Amino acid sequence: MLENRIAGLHTMRPPTEEGSLVDIIWNVTAICPWNCAACCVSAVNVKGRDDQVLLSSPDLSTEESLPRDPSRGTIFDQALAHRQQAGLELKLDDKMRVISNLRDVPVRLDISGGDALSARENYAVLEEAASVLGPDSVTLTATAAGLAGYDVDSVAANIAELNFTYDGPPPAEDALRPATYAKGNLKRAMQFARKGVAVRAECPLTTQNIRPDVLRRIYTDLAEAGVGTILLMRLFPVGRGLYHAESVPALTEYRDAIRFLRDLEGRLGGPKVKLQCALRALDGPSDSNPCDAIDSSFGLMWDGTLLGSPWAINAHGRPVDAAWVLGNLAQTSLAEILRGDQVSSLRARTAENHSHCKIFSWLNGASSNSVDRMFEKMDPLFIEAADSEDVA
Repeated sequence: MLENRIAGLHTMRPPTEEGSLVDIIWNVTAICPWNCAACCVSAVNVKGRDDQVLLSSPDLSTEESLPRDPSRGTIFDQALAHRQQAGLELKLDDKMRVISNLRDVPVRLDISGGDALSARENYAVLEEAASVLGPDSVTLTATAAGLAGYDVDSVAANIAELNFTYDGPPPAEDALRPATYAKGNLKRAMQFARKGVAVRAECPLTTQNIRPDVLRRIYTDLAEAGVGTILLMRLFPVGRGLYHAESVPALTEYRDAIRFLRDLEGRLGGPKVKLQCALRALDGPSDSNPCDAIDSSFGLMWDGTLLGSPWAINAHGRPVDAAWVLGNLAQTSLAEILRGDQVSSLRARTAENHSHCKIFSWLNGASSNSVDRMFEKMDPLFIEAADSEDVA
């Protein structure tokens, strides 16, 4: 059994003084074998049909067809090469340059997607990240389908934690997830947990899964699988989630769900219930701003674009607005970008809407100035919470 090197993101210690660590979610590819309707990064669904490789548009409205060429690897390898040739995704050398450009800043890197390891070359990216940053600074977010071609021990040697989405086996009428998505993820995650790897389930709360009977099943499934942590998340109306805003729960539903799951944790002993940054203010006022966008949390796209938030992606798989674009890590080092005037200017304003999620504020803000909208107090969840005197 592999030694569990670390308990997960929430317990990792920064290599330098407190507050200096930078979190980056790297969507290393848009390629994905799944067509989740509410995908927050608008991943490109890839599938084979007869002698063709089919690539969806980011919004799933159209498909592009390529003649299948087995000499170019799997359908995912071929799809990636096609997108690289079109300039939509970084080539391998450029991805290695991105990792090199992280060297001078203490970074905790989550390699994600799409489905990060669906194309084989991205395993080399994972290994390089572990070599340069150290395995304890690298996590992997993936699905069972993307992990299917890899040995558990080999992957585990390069990561501190495996993250996977588990928001409950959906009913037939659930439009948000394919039918076998969650079940397969849980089965694969169990294999990592049995090897002693820290495993975290990410659970976006939606109107489909927020009922107590569904939450109980989710939690007990994870407990039986040996999963150590469940991260409760909001469903962001970004990416393809833009088309499913009606699935976002209300304040009382969030509060009831959090209370219910914490009660289960108290009685069953685990998994540990953690709250995503965009929910933490529901626990009450704090001197520390739970929204860490721009300060210490960033998103990195498949073409090297560095964003001020991992959620700043639209339904077409592009940045929601130029105001969120900070640079390109295939061209410029992270240290240089963080020293620049743009980041310094944005960081000077992050306390203006303390507790409010800057993505939700930007989406709901009234200002015609895109930068100003980031810092408006316009997160609807915390407007409602403040009105009910739950949040100062």
